[in-house]
Amino acid sequence: MQLCLIFVLLSLVAVPFASPEETEILNLVVSKPLPDQSSPDTVIHEEFLSQDGPYVAETSPEMVLLSWWNWSEETNSDWPDDDAHSRRGELGLEDGTVALFNEQQGDNLTLEDGLTLGRQHSREQQVLTLDGSIEIVSNEYNEWFLRFPVEMTPLVNLSENTVLYFFVTEDDATDNHGRQATHLVREMKPEVGFSNSQGNVTQTVWEISSDHLLAAGIDLESNPYGWHITLAFFGEVEGDDTNRLLALYHTSLPTRWENSTPGHFALPIFLLILSSVLASGAVSSAMKREKGMPKLNAEWAVGEHPTAHFRFRSGNQKVTLKSCGAELPWQIKGGFKTKRIGPHSELEFTLRFKEQHDADCQISLGLEVEELGSWTQYLRLSNPTYLSVKMGQSVETYEQEASSSEPNESR
Repeated sequence: MQLCLIFVLLSLVAVPFASPEETEILNLVVSKPLPDQSSPDTVIHEEFLSQDGPYVAETSPEMVLLSWWNWSEETNSDWPDDDAHSRRGELGLEDGTVALFNEQQGDNLTLEDGLTLGRQHSREQQVLTLDGSIEIVSNEYNEWFLRFPVEMTPLVNLSENTVLYFFVTEDDATDNHGRQATHLVREMKPEVGFSNSQGNVTQTVWEISSDHLLAAGIDLESNPYGWHITLAFFGEVEGDDTNRLLALYHTSLPTRWENSTPGHFALPIFLLILSSVLASGAVSSAMKREKGMPKLNAEWAVGEHPTAHFRFRSGNQKVTLKSCGAELPWQIKGGFKTKRIGPHSELEFTLRFKEQHDADCQISLGLEVEELGSWTQYLRLSNPTYLSVKMGQSVETYEQEASSSEPNESR
């Protein structure tokens, strides 16, 4: 009985350890370090695009542009607009607001004046540090999302309403109606999971889920290029009741090419060079063969016996005619002597046949082309009875009337 009680107690104690929470399996696709903190003179300019355009806002190297679109329902556009409505709501903006500079309304201001307004609401000195990386990872379901393993340290006390915003923007966006916008905000995510107290270190991992990315039209697997990420801290520091841009980090999302080293390109470059050399050699060889191969034509001549007159033109190589034969039932009358022809030369000769036949006359010429080797060139002549109707029609190896197979290399 005691043994049974002990067994039951051990079982109860072991339950929490018998089925621990499963850890999600993640595969790192690519990563890059967080960039350095931007200069205090850099301003976040938010432009709320008009329904009727223009859709491209003025830019400057001294600012980070965020273009907002909030007309998808009205225009049946596939650009996301829910974050634009959320942004207006959290800042208490009127529907007619067009421009913000570091969250300060700047409608009807020139870009220069707007940047000046924004700098009046920027931190005067560094108030926090943020170290870490930007990662694109995939889970066991092959869903891609963003992770930010970081270490954050406030250098001064920050207000409780300090918020970190993640903005994912598309460099050049086009909707289903052909509208085009630059730096369009596809996804916004606020984050408050960090310590606001001076010197307190927060080590954490922030994430933007695959569901949010895909809902915003961000598919990093099939479309990895043309995205930027902006991390912006807005709030107040101790002793200051003015809302400011406290820290800004802006960079492109990482791609696999960014982590490539010269070693990664060595094999592809070698294969590319090799294939280029082989292709060049093949083309060079084909051109050399084309220029070196001779051309032959023939026609029946009037005579007592069936007679064919041949005209042979060499290419840019020396040619030796070694043999000439006819397929049965045709037979050449007499022998054939070897003939040598120089480059770009022409030779004419005549073949006589023992008797005429109804079948076409098949001629084969054995020849050797300098630097190209030995070949057999074929020629078909229609029977003389057929040609008598055509009145002097000729037959050539390179014209439509001729029937010539590809040379057979005898090397």
